Amino acid sequence: MDAPAAVLGLVLAMTAVGGAGVLWLAPTWGRVRHGYEILTGSTIALLAWGAWGALRAPLSTLEDTAVADEAGLTGTLLLGLTVLTAAACLALVTRLPAVVARVLGCAGLASGLAALVPIAMIRAERGGPGGLAQGLVEVLLGSLLMGAIWVGMILGHWYLVERRLSNRYMVWMAWVNVGAVVAGLGSVLLSLRNPVPCEGLAGPAFDACVRQFSPVLRIGDMTVILGLGVLALVALISGFNVKLAREGGRSIQASTGMFYLAVILAPAVEFAAKVRYF
Repeated sequence: MDAPAAVLGLVLAMTAVGGAGVLWLAPTWGRVRHGYEILTGSTIALLAWGAWGALRAPLSTLEDTAVADEAGLTGTLLLGLTVLTAAACLALVTRLPAVVARVLGCAGLASGLAALVPIAMIRAERGGPGGLAQGLVEVLLGSLLMGAIWVGMILGHWYLVERRLSNRYMVWMAWVNVGAVVAGLGSVLLSLRNPVPCEGLAGPAFDACVRQFSPVLRIGDMTVILGLGVLALVALISGFNVKLAREGGRSIQASTGMFYLAVILAPAVEFAAKVRYF
């Protein structure tokens, strides 16, 4: 499997799934103008589409193995997330009853969550420790981290559109991000149980592996150390976000700036954790 492409696809998929969960189940529904859902949902559909595209090539190399069915199901379910989320946005644009859009969005979320199951099954069948349970927990925790930070950044920008919007929603999102940091900690620590890149390989398989990974990532627990170090910065940002969101007013713009930094750093955390996933 082309590991870098698989990791990229997995991180994109987790961002889309986590973002869909935060978007369609948040208390902002019905209290913020639906342009917010259209904007955020559009980015989620694009992320899911990107995940499908990034995973196609690495998953196609598994066609002759016992995980071929899981690989095909993953792609189908990610496309389901893409199409259903796009349909939900279209329903809002065409002013169909809002409940229609929310049902479509939640159906897309269900498809995205289901897509994580065969991904975890592929990991388990390729010898991942902890089996399906650990694999699924790892991607769910990563989804919460990535999705909450992504949607939080967009919500912060939406305050520039609805300037009279109560800061209670930004406060809620700030606390969700505190929980997301805890989830990210679990994701990184669980990756300790996974093998170091190229570990246990020999011959041509080892040669192919070392061409894909930086030597730094093949040193002991360096991926975990990197993940924890970057996550510490995200945790510091989440603390500032809570304080700034509570202040409201122009502090919301400062909080949004913090989310910019978190959006840059959070993928680094999950890339470090998921390098050891497959």
